[in-house]
Amino acid sequence: MSVVLVLVGAVACGQQEQAAVRPPGILITTAEVATASVETIESSVGQIESLVEPEVAAEVAGRVLSLPVEVGDTVRKGQLLAEIDAEDYRLRQGRTQAEISRLAALISQQERLVERYETLAKSDFFARNALDDAQAQLKALRSQLTAADAQSAEASRNLARAGVLAPVDGKVSARMANVGDYLGVGAPIVRLSTDRLLRVTLPYPEALAEVLKVGLPVRLRSPAAPETVIEATITEIRPTVGEQNRALLTLIDLPNPGGWKAGASVDGEVILGRREQALSVPETAVVLRPAGPTVYVIDGDKARAAVVEPGVYRDGKVEIRSGLVAGARVAVDGAGFLSDGAAVRVQEGGA
Repeated sequence: MSVVLVLVGAVACGQQEQAAVRPPGILITTAEVATASVETIESSVGQIESLVEPEVAAEVAGRVLSLPVEVGDTVRKGQLLAEIDAEDYRLRQGRTQAEISRLAALISQQERLVERYETLAKSDFFARNALDDAQAQLKALRSQLTAADAQSAEASRNLARAGVLAPVDGKVSARMANVGDYLGVGAPIVRLSTDRLLRVTLPYPEALAEVLKVGLPVRLRSPAAPETVIEATITEIRPTVGEQNRALLTLIDLPNPGGWKAGASVDGEVILGRREQALSVPETAVVLRPAGPTVYVIDGDKARAAVVEPGVYRDGKVEIRSGLVAGARVAVDGAGFLSDGAAVRVQEGGA
């Protein structure tokens, strides 16, 4: 009997020793395979431009006497931008006023003559053709007065146009003339940029030419206020692919959301597509193995390797297109130390 007890005690001690040396499970944290809306986006850094950039030109010919604005100056609507020599138009206006006075005197005299002839024409002793001639001369003088009035109005208008005024509020983005230059009608003087309507240009590589479309939604953020997100759509796609430039320009026109300035940079995201109820896991749950990207599904105290097809990476999450089911628990922290069938211990307080 004593021999049997010794043997049983020896076996029990051996089992305890084996349990004592059995390696513990790998400590991990876990997360549940979640479902969420996943977007396919393409990011770019672009520039803000003014959509309204009127080029202010000379409306009358003449020599520039003054240019009181410089590039970068902010101007208000109606502010003087340039002054053109108006002496010729002032003299022309004086001549037309003198002509109007002369014609008015002649018309007054001719009206009295016609009135006298009309009285004499009632008798049989006055030639009718003399009255007709007097009336025709009066009509001609009145036509000349109308033409002189038009010339006077034109001279006054040209005199006013010699002072070139800003058509809108804005900033001087370019100056194309200098004091002393002789300008013809239509010669550009300054270019103004306004911040009321803006255009954002986002460059993209030519490889995206097939997926970028007019009307796709865009999210815009200014580095000066990154917390403010502006939603817009692509207005135009401008192909600028060439030997020196292999990029596409996407143009987004929008009203100024407030505080944006032409010339500043902007961060943009074009949303190429959106998938609802897509599976996602934390990025650290996906590890690279010889079989491909792998996620370890936790089954009790064991880890089971699942080869997956990752999709979009965003904000610390990765879309899983195949290889997992919603609701499964997967290893996160410590996943890189696992292998198929490895024993695990879930950290208390882990997800």
